[in-house]
Parts: sequence; structure tokens; C-alpha cells
Amino acid sequence: MTFTTEEYARRHGLVRDELKARGYDALISYSTPKLQANVRWIGRYYVRFAGMQTRPDGTYAMFGSVSCLFPAEGEPKLVSDQPWDIVRARQESLFEILGTEDLGLDLAKEIRAGGYKRVAIDNMYVFPAAHYLTLQRECPNVEFVAENFMSQLRRVKSAEEIAILRHAETIAEAAVKAGLDAVQVGVTEYEVALIAEQVMREQGDIETAASIIASGGVNTATASSLPSREKRMEKGELFLLDLAPRWQGYPGDISRMRVAGDLSDVDPLHRRAHDVSVLMNEEVRKAIKPGVRPVELHDLALQVARDAGMGEYREEVDLLGHGLEMDIHGMPDYYWDPTELRAGEVITVEPGLIIPGVLGTRIEDVVLVTEDGSETLSVSTPRTLTGEAE
Repeated sequence: MTFTTEEYARRHGLVRDELKARGYDALISYSTPKLQANVRWIGRYYVRFAGMQTRPDGTYAMFGSVSCLFPAEGEPKLVSDQPWDIVRARQESLFEILGTEDLGLDLAKEIRAGGYKRVAIDNMYVFPAAHYLTLQRECPNVEFVAENFMSQLRRVKSAEEIAILRHAETIAEAAVKAGLDAVQVGVTEYEVALIAEQVMREQGDIETAASIIASGGVNTATASSLPSREKRMEKGELFLLDLAPRWQGYPGDISRMRVAGDLSDVDPLHRRAHDVSVLMNEEVRKAIKPGVRPVELHDLALQVARDAGMGEYREEVDLLGHGLEMDIHGMPDYYWDPTELRAGEVITVEPGLIIPGVLGTRIEDVVLVTEDGSETLSVSTPRTLTGEAE
């Protein structure tokens, strides 16, 4: 990533201020190949692989994580359980980095050396029990507290982050257009997915932010099916494409649908479901501004579906959206989040309907919360079933 020194200093200042305000001596932030942000956001390095590897005593342990020990005062350190990746780690990391065969044991050594007495563990919900038990055993006089404030700190984006997210969304739009332009009678889900995947990797990072969802016909009703080599599109069926490229570590995210054949071939119920999904998307985006609570947006989408006579299908798929950050699904999550949106947050709006065993719909856009409202970043991709301008 190409962030300025000032940007990283801003982030580090936010973390230190939070530690001091909450009375912590240090923070353990924890990341995996799938959940990269907690360390990558402050330290730049991230792990790419996970699996089993032997320890010096011949036993096996799971690897695939990196922790940052970030003190309220002093220099942070990274500890990675992939010592064989230490060359790349030293090239990438902003901090001194240690390769370890036992992450919990080496974290404990650093905590004792620093004299820390109260330590927050962020991402505690995925922090391995083995490492936590080691910390308790090796640091009996230290209070370890489960936290998640790192995710909260990342909610409001800097100007540099917003610029990267804008570009990531242009890649998402190019990929979804290329994939859906290939939708026709007889094409397989896999063929469509492959076209979109190639665009994402050609124009963005080699590693995408999430697995692609490419579903046709009844498979759309799963909301997240893997693309099949066997499923071929039939006349009048709808195709759902949901994809998330990365650019400089940040994701784009978009969902659109396309008909195989002519619009006149589409079942009226299926067309109605799509139209209502588009309407939910539009009404929610109109309502986004600072001070609005995500749960209120969730309730608005449900009410739009109910008013259209499709509330029962909305209740089958409750997801409306999520914060967008290095990890594609960040805070806020819409379901029950009562916090107020702030200018600088970047969120998705992805309402859909599920008619069980028949059809699933989803229309997704990325939205920036501005000082006086919002701005939709995915502006050039029509939400129509034909791909024609709205």
C-alpha cells in the first residue's frame, strides 16, 4: 500500500489515544489471512496462508496469524507465526517483526519485558484459545481484556482511504459489467465468473477481497452459491453476480443481475422481486446521512418490501449492508447497529429478496457518507436486468 507517513502517524495516534482513554498499557491486535485489517491497518504487513506446521518438539500446531503488540508508550512490535515468511514480513512491516514457532509464548515474553499490567486483546473472538491460555500462564499478574475498538477506529476513513476505495469500486464496476455482458442462454455460471475474475485481477490486486458469487436461475435463491460448470442459463432466468476486487488492500463491492434472453421472457414474479430490490436500494441510499442509524436503514428496507407486498421474502434475507474496510465486512453491520453514521464512513447497500427454492435477488452499491448526505460510488453501472441505462 502507498499510504503516506502522515497517514500512518494518524492511525497510530488514534490507537494510542484510545489505549490511554481506556486505561490500557498495551494492545494485542490479531489478524489472519481472512481477517487482515487489525494488523495491516496499523502495521502494513499481513499473513497470506494458514495451515498446519511442526514445532521444534515435533508436535503440530495451526499457523496463519500475526499479532501487533502496540504499547500506549514505546515502539510496537509484530509477532508472526510464519517464520518462513520473515523476509517478506521485514520488507512490508512498519515495525520490528519477530518470527515465532509459538505466538502466545513470544507475546508473553514481550509483555513481561514491557512491564505491562493491563492489556487489551482486539479480535478476541478469533484469538486462539491456545495462545490465550499461554498468556494467562506466562503472565499471571497481567489483566487481559477482550476489546473490538480497532474496528470502530477504522469506521471513518481518511481522504487517502476514500480515494483508494473509489478506485476499487471502479474495478468492481468494470468486472461486474464484463461478467454480466456474457450472460446469455446456454452460458454456464463458471464462464461468467471467470470473465469477471480476470478483470478483477487484471485491474486490481492479485488477491480479491471475497469469493465471487455467480448464480443463475434457482441457484440465486441460496444467496451465496459457488459458480457451477454444469449450470447453464435458460431463457428468462436471472443471473446474480456479486463480486469484490481489491485495490491497494481495500475492497470494491457490487451486485447486479441480468436476464438470459429477453426481458419479456422473465416470470412476472421474478421481475417484480428485482424491481422491489432496486426500490429498496434507492430508498435506503436516499436516507443515508450523518446521524442516521444503520438499524433505521434496515427497518426502512423491510418496510419498502412490506409496502410492495413482498415483506415475507425480505425476511428470508435480512442483510442490508455493512461497513467497507480492508476486511470486506466491517462496522457498521446493519442488523441491529444503533450507532449514528458519521461523515467519512463507507458502507454498502445491498438489499435483496429470497423466494425459497425459486429466486434470490440482490442489488448492491457502495456509498460514502458525506457531511450533508451521501455519495454513491458505483455510479456507472445500471441496475436494470438488461444492462441498459436506467
